[in-house]
Amino acid sequence: MTQKDALDILKLGHNVYLTGGAGSGKTYLLNQYIDYLKKADVDVAVTASTGIAASHMNGVTIHSWTGMGIRSSLSPYDLEAMEEKRYLWDRFQKTKVLIIDEISMLHHYRLDLVDKIARFFKRNDLPFGGMQVILCGDFFQLPPVARAGEEDACFAYHSKAWQSLNLKVCYLEGSYRQHDPAFISVLNAIRTNYVTEEILKHLHARNNKEPEYAILPTKLFTHNVDVDDINARELAATEGSTFTYDMTDQGSPALAQTLKNNCLAPGVLSLKKGAQVMFVKNNYDKGYVNGTLGTVVDCLRDYPIVKTVQGKLIKAEPEEWGVEEDGKIKARIKQVPLRLAWAITVHKSQGMTLDAAEIDLSKSFEKGMGYVALSRLKSLQGLKLLGINEIALKVDEEVLLYDERLQEESVEHDSYIQKMNEELKLTYQKAFLTKIAPQEKTKKKKKVETHVQTKSCILEKLSLKEIAQKRKLKEETIIDHIEKIQSEGEHIDIRYLCDDAFSEKEFEKIEDAFRQSYKKCGDYRLAPVKDLLNSKFSYSELRLARLFIERE
Repeated sequence: MTQKDALDILKLGHNVYLTGGAGSGKTYLLNQYIDYLKKADVDVAVTASTGIAASHMNGVTIHSWTGMGIRSSLSPYDLEAMEEKRYLWDRFQKTKVLIIDEISMLHHYRLDLVDKIARFFKRNDLPFGGMQVILCGDFFQLPPVARAGEEDACFAYHSKAWQSLNLKVCYLEGSYRQHDPAFISVLNAIRTNYVTEEILKHLHARNNKEPEYAILPTKLFTHNVDVDDINARELAATEGSTFTYDMTDQGSPALAQTLKNNCLAPGVLSLKKGAQVMFVKNNYDKGYVNGTLGTVVDCLRDYPIVKTVQGKLIKAEPEEWGVEEDGKIKARIKQVPLRLAWAITVHKSQGMTLDAAEIDLSKSFEKGMGYVALSRLKSLQGLKLLGINEIALKVDEEVLLYDERLQEESVEHDSYIQKMNEELKLTYQKAFLTKIAPQEKTKKKKKVETHVQTKSCILEKLSLKEIAQKRKLKEETIIDHIEKIQSEGEHIDIRYLCDDAFSEKEFEKIEDAFRQSYKKCGDYRLAPVKDLLNSKFSYSELRLARLFIERE
């Protein structure tokens, strides 16, 4: 399927599984659709199964976005506790489109959990609460890994949620990463489990052969190795002075820390002239992509200058990574978009396009590892192969069979979109956009005005009950307003509301219960506190009290 046809299917509002070989343009297409939605002010959640993949798209992990964390199951009590987190409630209510990238690495039971949580928060029993769902990935690439004690990890297509989505399969054709016909045939042969003597000949021709570039190939490890240690040793062996570039951050400290943990650019980047580096972000205007290799030729105060393997000089000026929600940046980090590139693991190379790599496939321990490692490269000329074992060129037979089915479905869905009359297609696309876009831009204004009115009542020192009566709103809604005013950094005197609602002794009891719960749960959930207080206080009263406990 072409990118144009796939984009047309997405715009019609179908749930979609977007797939294709490495370098087929999946991420590029996703970004096109995200831009299309944002121009219409549609709330879209951009998530991925791993932190690295999420950071490439200015998103978050699906585990973080849903609030499920590393749980493998959820009880009704867990869901109730999650519901008390206002930001989760708001998030699900607003989101119309959910994107999950690198779906191959998400366990089947976790996709079912996402579905369960979405239905619960949306109060809607349609799959994923009625959101448009776009799953993106390639099952020939890295599979889900089960931690000790977790149930066996199966691919996401084994989940009930996958079956319920009635997905349109968009299997992208071609490769934007590789243009060498011989190399494309090698990758396709591995992918289809049809490795002939001719294919092996192409690979063996690269045995211990240096890439045709004036740079050392990046050592790409298929197994766990301390690549940071290797890079540090190589930097120490490089002559000259060390220059450092520090990462900066803004916004939510917790979100900023998550960004730092998943960003491939280090918090403190140490460089020397002559250091081998790779870019870890895409910037097509400046002429680099995630994985572009080069050598540092100069270190200025704010940024280094890098000479790429193609001989181009690039000012590696700091770039930003951010987490966006509701069209607002919640947190951002800023750093020179480089990392040392003498060595990297296959897992860290996710989404990269490498010019040159030294790969030892003789230690491959998992089917598909050879395809994943080799498909990072642009061409055979950039490959230095140290060894290869039998399993390296194998792919999972189950995935191979399922892939045949996916290709058949993609042909069927491609035929569907191509047969559709252009005028009818545009009509349906417009109808879907109208359905999910905000009806009037003035609606957002009204929300701001209602906060202002509540704030005015607080400045008049009206009680919670009086404010609710004057505004003709529920007390819970007034508390919503106060929480939002506080979250926006407004400091207004609301202490009198606490004094009106509770005696000193009552507040002490509530505060003590929150402290106990915090020690046990690590947060200020309401349900455990209500239990500790034997339900003597309503959720509204506890929410009001929490405003003061969290402020102190």
